[in-house]
Amino acid sequence: MSWPFSVPPEPRSVWSILGWWELRRVLYNLALCLVGGVCCTLFVLFTSLSGVLEPGEDAVEPLALPVAFVLANVAYTGGWVVELLVRLIWRDRYPRLGPLLLKVGLAVTLTVVLLPPVAGGVALLVGCVKGAARG
Repeated sequence: MSWPFSVPPEPRSVWSILGWWELRRVLYNLALCLVGGVCCTLFVLFTSLSGVLEPGEDAVEPLALPVAFVLANVAYTGGWVVELLVRLIWRDRYPRLGPLLLKVGLAVTLTVVLLPPVAGGVALLVGCVKGAARG
């Protein structure tokens, strides 16, 4: 899977940099949706099984999901903004900056998406340990 992180030969124009990033936004959003969907499902399952929710209480705030998706895409846009600013200041001294920013941004985004199911899993584990200690 080298295509998302490959860089065309220099020199690159502003439009080619924007195009490079925007072509990869589709893959970024697919990864975000796939991992986010699995994580959301696990979070709901773990918190439901742990008993930390009161009757009628939602595990996830319904508006949180679209807001998180929009914020992730705003952060993604920050990738090409930073690359363009660095190229404006230091010219072509950092030709591999785009792939580096994409890798780091994807890693940070997916780590943040993984936090809720980890928290839900911990809540479930704590609940199981408490239940075993009582029983």
